[in-house]
Amino acid sequence: MYKIGIIGSDNSHADAFAKLVNLPDSKTGEYLFPDFKVAGIFGVEKERTEEVAQNGKIEFIAEKPEELMERVDAVMVVFRHGDLHAEYALPFIEASVPTWIDKPFTIKNEDARKLIQAAKKNNTLLTGGSTLKYINDVLMLKNAVENGSRIGKVKSAVLNFPATINNEYGGIYFYGAHLVDMTMEAFGYNPVSVTASEKDENVVAVVKYDNYQVVMNFIPGSKEYFAVVYGEKGTLIREFDLAGCYIKGFDKFAEMLRTGKIPEPMDNLYASVKVLNAVVKSYETKKEIIL
Repeated sequence: MYKIGIIGSDNSHADAFAKLVNLPDSKTGEYLFPDFKVAGIFGVEKERTEEVAQNGKIEFIAEKPEELMERVDAVMVVFRHGDLHAEYALPFIEASVPTWIDKPFTIKNEDARKLIQAAKKNNTLLTGGSTLKYINDVLMLKNAVENGSRIGKVKSAVLNFPATINNEYGGIYFYGAHLVDMTMEAFGYNPVSVTASEKDENVVAVVKYDNYQVVMNFIPGSKEYFAVVYGEKGTLIREFDLAGCYIKGFDKFAEMLRTGKIPEPMDNLYASVKVLNAVVKSYETKKEIIL
């Protein structure tokens, strides 16, 4: 049995992961991950932490995060504000405790580098980011980009997802990380540059690759999520179905623990942070940011 500790209770993701693991499936009555258990939680808001623990049947509430160190086999750091992730994740990474860090992985580039360097130094299993990069529609886009399919060679693409630049959880980093992670997973983690602009809190970013450009639309309040990919032979239009994203994300985490292998290169985690920071820097300075 793998015992998991959750760090950060303010996010709905804490509820989602706890229920996913600790409660049986409502349709089948079976546990989706019978070899896993969320065994403890730490949060900075007492009432909210108690609520998550009760709803997710988490038996132990830690007064300090280090109390989880000897009680769990791995941790999931899921604070809503990405600037808290490095502070709370680093002690566990340095102690070689396998770690998932939710989106945004970090806000600052230097924090992402610090966590990855610590993971490599201490041989710590590390993964995370947006679970939306694992949904079927993103994987289908990735397949179209890599294999051509009926639309042939990709010429350009447009994607949209909600995000706001003014909120108490880090601005565009809070939800914008979803769109960046989906874009990078589908089109690659090695873009050349980013050019972005902001108008009435809507941010449009052009991510330039060697062979094509991808437009990311960060639209506050957007309720429908689409990707349009233009190829030399045709056009692919896909609406993103977000259902099952927590299951797919946790499945990657579970696979990492079972096999001892990370599901994606750690440099991918850094690349997403770097691109989102380039988006912000570009619309603030009105300049193309070379990556």
